[in-house]
Amino acid sequence: MGDLTGLNIVVTGASSGIGAALAVEAVRRGARVALVARRGDRLAEVLEQCRAYSADSVIEVADLADLDGIEPLVERLTAALDGRIDVLVNNAGVPKRRRTDEMSPEDLEGVMRINYFSPARMTLAALPGMLERNAGHIVNVSSMGVHMAAFGVSAYSASKAALEFFTEGLYVELGKTGVRAHLFVPGTTISEFSTEKPGNNKPFPSDPATSSTSEEVAIALLDSLDTEAFMTFTSPREEATAANRNADVNAWLANMRGVFSGM
Repeated sequence: MGDLTGLNIVVTGASSGIGAALAVEAVRRGARVALVARRGDRLAEVLEQCRAYSADSVIEVADLADLDGIEPLVERLTAALDGRIDVLVNNAGVPKRRRTDEMSPEDLEGVMRINYFSPARMTLAALPGMLERNAGHIVNVSSMGVHMAAFGVSAYSASKAALEFFTEGLYVELGKTGVRAHLFVPGTTISEFSTEKPGNNKPFPSDPATSSTSEEVAIALLDSLDTEAFMTFTSPREEATAANRNADVNAWLANMRGVFSGM
C-alpha cells in the first residue's frame, strides 16, 4: 500500500529486524504506529526513528508469551491510537532450530505459544473493532519453513503452518466484509532473527545473493495491503520455490531427505 496517511498500524516484534524496518517504512508512508515487543530499550530506539515522521507514534512493552495479557494489551493499544486499529501486523516470532528427537515438551509449547497462540489471540482481540467499522487489515507473518522442508525446524514450521491455516480461515470468512486477512511469507532475511540464539542449533548458512534485507521485506509486506491475494511472498524467488514443492511434494521431500541425510 503506497499512501498510509491517517492509518493506525500495530506492529508486534518491532524492536529489531523486519518489525523495526516495517514500522519505519510505515511512518514514512504517512501512518502512525504502535510498536510492541519485550525489549523496551530497543523499542525506544525504533520509536525515536518513527517519531521523525509520526510524532504521536507509541510503544507498548509486552511479553506476548503471556497469553492472558493479550486482550488488555489490545485495549491499551486501541486507546493509545484514539480508539482505532486499522492494520494489525502479527510479526513477532521465535525461532526453534532443533531436531525433533532432541526436542522437549517445553520447546514445543513455547514456540507454539509465541508463533501461533499469540498472533491468533491478538487477531481475536482486534477483530471486533475492525468488523464494527467494516474496515481493517490483519497481516500474519509466516515463514518459508512451511514451504520448503522442515528439517531441524519441525516445531517452528508447525507453529507457522497453524498460523497459515488460521489466516486462511479468516481470509475466507471475511470475504463479504470490509476487513481483509493477509498471509505474508518472507524468505531468508538478513536480520537478528536468523543469528545464533540460546536453545537453538546453529542457523543454516545463508547466501546473501538469495537473501532479502529487512527493509525489502517491509516494503513487500506493506505493498501486499493493496492486493486481494491471500498469500504474498517477499519476491518471485520464494514464490517459485513454494510452487515447485507443491507441484510434487513427495518428490520434493524425497530429494530433501537425500540432501539432509548426512546431517
